[in-house]
Amino acid sequence: MYYASIGILAFIIHVIINYDVLIKTSVSESVPARRSYRHFLFSVLLYYFMDAFWEVLDYFELTELVFFETEVYYIVMAFCVFFWTQYVIDYLNKKNWFANALKYTGWAFLILQILILILNLFIPIAFWFDAEGEYHTEAARTLNMLFQFIMFLATTIYMGFATIKTEGRAKHRHRAFEMFGITMTVFIILHTAYPLLPYYAIGFLIGTCIIHTFVLEDEKMDRQEELERRLQIEQIQEAEISSARQMAFKDPLTGVKSKAAYQEDALGIDNRKEKGLLDNFGVIVFDVNDLKKTNDTKGHDAGDKIIQAASKIICQTFKHSPVYRIGGDEFAAFLMGEDYKNRVSLITSFNQQIEKNKEKGQVVVSCGLADLNEEKSENYAGLFAIADSRMYQRKKQLKGLL
Repeated sequence: MYYASIGILAFIIHVIINYDVLIKTSVSESVPARRSYRHFLFSVLLYYFMDAFWEVLDYFELTELVFFETEVYYIVMAFCVFFWTQYVIDYLNKKNWFANALKYTGWAFLILQILILILNLFIPIAFWFDAEGEYHTEAARTLNMLFQFIMFLATTIYMGFATIKTEGRAKHRHRAFEMFGITMTVFIILHTAYPLLPYYAIGFLIGTCIIHTFVLEDEKMDRQEELERRLQIEQIQEAEISSARQMAFKDPLTGVKSKAAYQEDALGIDNRKEKGLLDNFGVIVFDVNDLKKTNDTKGHDAGDKIIQAASKIICQTFKHSPVYRIGGDEFAAFLMGEDYKNRVSLITSFNQQIEKNKEKGQVVVSCGLADLNEEKSENYAGLFAIADSRMYQRKKQLKGLL
């Protein structure tokens, strides 16, 4: 059973090293070259089985079954050559006369081989078995092996011309195709000379290992590098978008959140309220008093300093709340968590500080608070309107102070 053991071993190794191509059809079927190679691998897998099974039947002297098994054996061998030819053509994907000639020659070889084997059922022109069950070959079998030799040699030459015009890692992959063709031509010669030794199976085993290692694995590395490159580009783009978003959502003068950030967060307040996820929330509206007067009399630089001072005192008081600059001299703060719990004391502290500032001739800021739980407003816009109204009331109150 030496002959059969080689076929069984080749079958097992073939499945192990080519599992990802044989099983993962979604990857294999998406690219013509991968599809052709998958068909080739299945035909080689069937060849190993037929090669090993041949000796099993011969061992039990089942001559008639051996004869029909040999017919199928040669047909499978023809499909192996045919699919290899198609794989080389699909892999290079070049439209030229050589590729067309190779394609049609492959079809002609496959059809001719099937016709010869059908005829061999009636006239022994390829092989036959004598009364003792001995295997004998005829001219058609020798012609078949010669044709296979020419086909593998032709694909090697075709890939060789393509290699000349190729650079980089692709060149090494093309060299692997050439090595496969050379390996098969050598082992076809040996198989022709010694038909009862498993040289053909050994040639396929060595050849497919070469393709797996130097073509498929190399392509995987290329795909991995391409994925990593795209990932780097996406990360750079995300960083750029994040940076641009931060710039857009940050007020350049004061450093607090911008009007764009305010508008987005305000929409989020309404969404959370509709879903019942917002219980304790308040909004404070701020307005800097007499900013226009400062701009007109002292210039916009002085006005900017007042805006910055107003922003500072707001942020110092409401430390746990997001603060937004929503207009030239207008600010807003969303009260949640600790600031919401301490809203009364914080407002009182803030107003006391503003009154001291007014006495000293420093920045004066009016504010108005609206509490979601107290006002029962249907949406954020209604809550803001209440806070804004109270802010104007405070503004009038401050103007009445000495």
